[in-house]
Amino acid sequence: MRILLSYLLLSFGLQAASHSWFAIKVIDQDTGRGVPMVELETVNHIRHFTDSNGYVAFHEPGLMDREVFFHVRGHGYEFRKDRFGFHGVRLKTAPGTEKTIRVKRVNVAERLYRITGAGIYRDSQLLGKPVPTKLPVLNGSVLGQDSVNAIPFMGRVHWF
Repeated sequence: MRILLSYLLLSFGLQAASHSWFAIKVIDQDTGRGVPMVELETVNHIRHFTDSNGYVAFHEPGLMDREVFFHVRGHGYEFRKDRFGFHGVRLKTAPGTEKTIRVKRVNVAERLYRITGAGIYRDSQLLGKPVPTKLPVLNGSVLGQDSVNAIPFMGRVHWF
């Protein structure tokens, strides 16, 4: 009985919390797929990046239930300019609602998803959306990925 009660309280708590979020989904205008790693930035520099499903779970207490302008940026993708020449959109940030932004892919390659790192499907999980993996927020226990360094030394390039 205690386990059932805990489960119900936890389920209700997660469900209630998901209704306080404003969901923004960024999709490829040609394929309809969610686009990961698209940056949405408010005019006061609050930055969010879409997860592997293309979602951002937005909840900023001072910016809820109002029109908020988001700059939209993503390598290999572009978003139309507004009348002031900015690549972005104004959205009404009502808790429990969802808006979709369509971006145009200008890169040959389509960005599908992230493989490693924290928060792969973080925002989808916060919003209660389905995710295609058993470990949606930390797959492979890898928090970041190192870069390759090419160091010229004694006439040769050494890769580290």
